[in-house]
Amino acid sequence: MSAYVICYHRVLPEVSDDLGMVDAYHHARGMLHTLADFRSQLDALQDHCQIVDAAGFLGARACEGHLKPAVLLTFDDGYADFASVVMPELSARGLPCVLFPTKAPVTSGFMPPRDQVYALLAADYRGARRLSAEERNSWVGGHHKSAMLHANPLAQAELIQGLESQVGVGHLPRPPSHLTETQLLQLPASVYLGAHGLYHHEFGSLGPEELRAELAEILGWVARVRPGQPHGVWLAYPNGKDDREGRPGQVVHAVSDAGVNYAFTAKKAVLSAKAMNLKIPRTFSQDGIDYLRPIWEKKA
Repeated sequence: MSAYVICYHRVLPEVSDDLGMVDAYHHARGMLHTLADFRSQLDALQDHCQIVDAAGFLGARACEGHLKPAVLLTFDDGYADFASVVMPELSARGLPCVLFPTKAPVTSGFMPPRDQVYALLAADYRGARRLSAEERNSWVGGHHKSAMLHANPLAQAELIQGLESQVGVGHLPRPPSHLTETQLLQLPASVYLGAHGLYHHEFGSLGPEELRAELAEILGWVARVRPGQPHGVWLAYPNGKDDREGRPGQVVHAVSDAGVNYAFTAKKAVLSAKAMNLKIPRTFSQDGIDYLRPIWEKKA
């Protein structure tokens, strides 16, 4: 039996589609679910799959028998609603998960580049609306979004500065907050803790020395927050991207050299988790359980 991994980000009791709020852009990107939708997904997964912890996931990858498909729940970035909404729901059901928080937003209140863009879009929508709907959509899921994902940190900052100049915004709406380090320390043992970047820049956009330094910082931080985890060092690549074309092996080799045991990519399809330990695929939660349904239907 193989194991399957689902990637979540945020869950709130209710979600507004008001484009003057950052949450609306998270929802449009599939990063944010209503609690009702999240519960519906968990109901289906519990009916048809076996939701496993870190040890169970590794066992399922080694083909240790499960009567149902084994599924690992993972949550990226470390937004504050993980503690206020997600954990109460998982705890009530007795379900484990893996959390991959981004370090700087947790430790220093840094606003990730994606949320800087969404805050500018929201402020423009509230104010002068200098951006057309087409331009706004490009920043959410089109050309500008792609440019942001592929840019190195300096180029990202320049793109954000250009957007700020274009919309002429002085006051940004408050972005969604992240967990504090104290909250991370208080999480139960049912939450396995992994790393997810320093500022959420794609690893492939960093130079070799910059990447090595970032990996040392984030892995050291996770080890201090949650020492002695028994199932190795885990990491989720920011934006789900590992190596880039033209530079094969650069990122994965650096991740391996840093001491990571299991690293997770993001794919828009469920693939067998017999993949390499440092390229384990996850399906996005915005795709719901559509990619998993054929698996359990086949077993039935």
